[in-house]
Order: sequence, then structure tokens, then C-alpha cells
Amino acid sequence: MADPVELERKLKINAVASPVEQALSLAPDEIGRICIAEELSIATEDKKTHIEVYIPEEKRNELALGDYVVIPLGYKDYKIFASVEQLCYRKRDALDDMSDVHVFVGAERLGEDDYIETAVLNPISMIGPEGQALEVRYIPKPNTLVRKVTSEDEVKIGLDLPDKGLFLGFVAVNGEPIQTRQKQYVPYYLINDETKTGDPLIFTHVLIAGMSGRGKTHVAKNFVRQIVGSVYPMERRGGEQRKPCIVIIDPENEYWKMREDNPYLTKDAQEMLFGHGIKFGGIKEKLTVYAAVEGEPRYSGCPKYTNFTIPFTLVKDFPYLIAGGELDENQYVSLVQLVRDFFYYHENGTYQEFLDFVDNPNTLEMYKQNGRIHPGTFQALQRRVDRPQFHKIFDQGANSLTQLYNDIFAEDVVSVFATKHLSPDAERIVVLAILSMIADAKLKSAPTDWGRRIEKFPIVLVVDEAHRYFTRDQTQQDRVIVEKFIKAAKQGRKHRLALVLITQSPKDLNESVLAQISTRILLGMEREMAEFAGAPPRYQKVLPYFERGRMIVHAPDNSKPLELKGLDFCVVMH
Repeated sequence: MADPVELERKLKINAVASPVEQALSLAPDEIGRICIAEELSIATEDKKTHIEVYIPEEKRNELALGDYVVIPLGYKDYKIFASVEQLCYRKRDALDDMSDVHVFVGAERLGEDDYIETAVLNPISMIGPEGQALEVRYIPKPNTLVRKVTSEDEVKIGLDLPDKGLFLGFVAVNGEPIQTRQKQYVPYYLINDETKTGDPLIFTHVLIAGMSGRGKTHVAKNFVRQIVGSVYPMERRGGEQRKPCIVIIDPENEYWKMREDNPYLTKDAQEMLFGHGIKFGGIKEKLTVYAAVEGEPRYSGCPKYTNFTIPFTLVKDFPYLIAGGELDENQYVSLVQLVRDFFYYHENGTYQEFLDFVDNPNTLEMYKQNGRIHPGTFQALQRRVDRPQFHKIFDQGANSLTQLYNDIFAEDVVSVFATKHLSPDAERIVVLAILSMIADAKLKSAPTDWGRRIEKFPIVLVVDEAHRYFTRDQTQQDRVIVEKFIKAAKQGRKHRLALVLITQSPKDLNESVLAQISTRILLGMEREMAEFAGAPPRYQKVLPYFERGRMIVHAPDNSKPLELKGLDFCVVMH
């Protein structure tokens, strides 16, 4: 640390005027001048870069950590775009605050002007003469004026933000949106076309995470509304342009209201949304709620919905639907063999016919003779495949999932699968069936009518409470579905599959699935959870204090990590 007396002397020598005169000469958006307290340096390594600003007394209350500032170089037509990384007071004299003399100085004789305030800046980028974003390559001179960011262009160029795309929120600092000189907020968009990245970033997958009550569903609804009606080229189908099919797994019955307009959306709010190109209003008949039947219809979560059933024939493609959590690897391999043999003899077999096949003494005798399933393993499977939940969920009547696929998987529709009315076991079977159909179709491993249908369109799969289905603690059943989605997610751009995973417990999400996600929208959460969710280290300690709607966005292909403030209202009914 430099000697305080020497620091004060240098500041006065370097300045063109006294500190008070400097403050009086500063414009409203100027906050101070570059000083050399210890050194002034830029380097390729962050730890060796040190830019410090002297803050006059009259400006001390105008600066906060995280504020964005600009340093015009003067000697070149470049500006350094930076954020305030540290604020500190330094001693104006050599008197130790803890000395006996200082302790007994009266409060009326000791004030803030006995100290010097400086701010340490973190240079983010350099704005070139033609408005381009560059790496920081030139050093500012001592005594250079530093000012707060005042224009939308400076924010967009400095943070390398897209001009259009899927709206997420407004660029913010400490919970407050940045205001430009024109009193406008700066919108943040996720790239939604082929410019810059070569592909819309939605197909590199999105995580929305935060503690309960911090606005996850609100943010998710506003985000999904922006996707509705977007157009994407299908790489594997000659580049034809198609609108996505959005499939929402809704365990809390929260998304059906997206059909309707928000009745509290004021005219001023609508004009603001329109001015920023933000989509709003209910999506009406594009949205259909589907409710699975368990034993008998029980869903009553919204006025208009379609019941559906799970046909046992899906087990032919997905044997793990009847695996439960108890089977070990050897038993699961035997179950797959058992299911394969059953459908060899019963192409469109039902669950009851499967039980009859398993209970038939001739079946056990067949396996004793061919040795494909050990008798002990077979008897264990007999007990495990005959469960009450299977009787209630399979083959419950008309409107089977494999009959409704043309309506569920169609261009420019939103299919919401409500599951709150189901028992936990039934819910798991229903969700796994839907996830499996999508994953297999996109991996081209489902040579079925529904598989070919799903392959035609971009699919945006929104999974609320995602940690329930892509879990870290895996059974054999979990491992199979997770492996499918890891493969599908890795090829999301090519197959036009986008995952939007929403969770309040990212630490329970499977690490391999989480590793496939490029864009992370993180609301208020505990520090340990923030680390699991992939928050940049500098934000992990502040996320616990984030109020509702305040978020960090970490999207490496889109921009630098930064803070956003979401809309205070929902663009659809909430």
C-alpha cells in the first residue's frame, strides 16, 4: 500500500486543479480522474491489470460496485469500457485510526474529508472508433476523466450484446436497470438467428434456476412467449424454415394461463414492449393442455383440456417405463429381453396380456430351456412388473398418446402436459414416456409414425422441476433416460432440439445433463447452489441477496456475464 501522504501529494501534482476544483469542473456523468496510487497498468492477465480512479468528495455518493464506466483515451479514438470492481478509502495522513490520539478526537473534528476515496476498475473491453468491440490494448493516461456509461450503444458494444433476439430483461446494476441519458433501459436479447454464432442459441439449451419465490416461473413464461412464432431453418431437411413445437412439462399447473392476455398490462407497458420488439399477449388456441388419465379422469386444473392415456405398446420402445427404481443392471437387461419376447408374439399387446405372458408357466419353462433369463431373475421380475400404478396408467381407454401425436407435435403449437393430478409413480411414467418419444425421434432411433412426425419440427422442450427427471441420484431407469438426453442435447443444433430446464435445486440435476447447457439464467439462490448452477465466481456471493426478478445471465456465446432485471409483470396471464 502506498504511503497516504505521498499518495495525496501525487494526486495534487498530477491533477490540473485541486480536488475541489476538479469536482466543480466535472460534468454530471463524470465521476473522477485516473490516478496512480500504486501503479497504473493493463496486462493480458487480470491480476496484473490495475486502473484506479480518484473520486472527489462531491462525487462519492454517486458510485456503487458493479457500475459501468467509460474511459475516453484522448490520445486515440478509443474508449475503455469497465466496471467498478472495488471502492476504498485511504488515509489522508499517517495518523493510525487505532491510535490513542485518534480515538479521543471528537467526532465533530473527524469527517469523511479526512480520507481519500478511490475506485478500482475492471476493464471489460475497448470500444473502437467505428463502434466495434475490441480487447483492451491501450493504457489510459494519468488524470484522464472517467464517466458513467450514458448511451445504449456504449452498453451494447462494451458488453458485446446482440441488437435483437429473445428478450430476457434489461441490463442492470445492483438490482436497478441502467438508464441512458435519454432515460431509456438497455434490453438484453439471446441470439435467435444465424448471425454471429451460426445457430440460434436456444438450441444450445437454457437453464433457469433459483430458489422458490424468486420468479422462475414468471421469467420462464416471459421467455417462452418470445419463442412462440419464431422461425428456424431445419439443417437436416434442406434448410426449410419451420416454427417450433413447444412442449412443456408442467408439474405445478402453472402454464395453461399462457393462453390468455394479462388483463393488468397497461397501455404504457404495451407501448414499451412494442418499442423493444418484445412479444406479449396470450397465445390463444395455439396452446393445448394434455392431462393423463390415471384410473379415471381426475384433472380439473383449467377450463379446457384434452385427456390422454399411455398405451402399453410404448413399452416396446421404452422398457424402462416398467422398470421402477428397484431393478439392478442384470435385472434390467432381463426385463428388456422379456419385453422384446412378449412383443414378438403380441405386436400390439396390452399390459394385461403382458401379465398373462409373464404368469404363464410355459414362459418360465421357455427361459429355463434357452437360458436367456435365470429362473430366479424371472421370478423377481414377475413381482416387479405387476404393480397397482401400472394397472391404473396403461391402456386406460381412447386418446392414447400415440394416437394424438399429430396434434401434440405440430408446427407453431404449445403442448402443456399437466401432471399435478397424478400420483408420483404415474407422473414419472407419463413424463418419461413424453421425454423418451422426443429424444428417440430427434436421435432418429424411432422408426415410427410419431417418430417421423417429431423429427419434422424444431422442438423446444420446457421441463419445470427438471431435477425430478434428470436426477443426480440415478436408478437404472434414470440412467437410460439421462443417456438419451445427453446424446440428444449434444446434437441439439443439428436436430433442432432445445432444452429449457427450470429448477430450484440445480445441485440435484445430473451433472452430465447440466454440462450440455450453454445459457444459464440464475435468480436468487444460496451460494452453494449458485456454484452447482455454474454462476461465475464473482456473482456467487451476491446471488443469495437477489430479490424477485433480479438475475445473472451467463451465456458465453451471447455476451459477457452480467446482471439483468426482468420485467415486473408477465406478458401473458400469470
